[in-house]
Amino acid sequence: MRHQGVQVPLDVTKRASIEALRDELLRRFDRIDVLVNNAAITQNLPLALLDEEDFERVLSVNVKGPYVTSRAVLRGMIRRKSGVVLQIGSLAGARMIEAPIHYTASKAALIGLTTSLAKEVARHGIRVVCVAPGLLEGGLGKNLPEHRLADYLKHCALGRPGNFDEVAEVCALLASDRASYVSGETLVVDGGV
Repeated sequence: MRHQGVQVPLDVTKRASIEALRDELLRRFDRIDVLVNNAAITQNLPLALLDEEDFERVLSVNVKGPYVTSRAVLRGMIRRKSGVVLQIGSLAGARMIEAPIHYTASKAALIGLTTSLAKEVARHGIRVVCVAPGLLEGGLGKNLPEHRLADYLKHCALGRPGNFDEVAEVCALLASDRASYVSGETLVVDGGV
């Protein structure tokens, strides 16, 4: 069976746009088997310079977004008694590392949302998992100051940043039936920090 996906830019905090996309996907594919909550934003600001609006925007996209999209898709998964919700978290939400507090708080909240939602929908045959990548080539790491990159690499057992393909392989495994006994967990993919 060939799997298909759709990539559409939109504001994940707007319920109407998410529901419109869901409806279009259901018209085209008849069902949604896997939802990947990947949208996220951040700013590299210390607490003293962080405006309340900035804090709220990051939490809105990074936490409300997965809530809105999950809520829009779960009804169909519940009817079919199958599906996977895959959250893309961050090492910042799972470990004590130097990162902007609003980003860290949002990714920690996503881990909580994962465990709670997994428990809620398990009886319907739905799994909810989270992947928390560490520093990746071409990702947020490209904007890191040199001293922070050096510090990360010093603590990373593999001594290098990861890459998107390595994380994608883990996501594909967790979204597949090969991981059918994994739910409510956050898998940190960070090279051993």
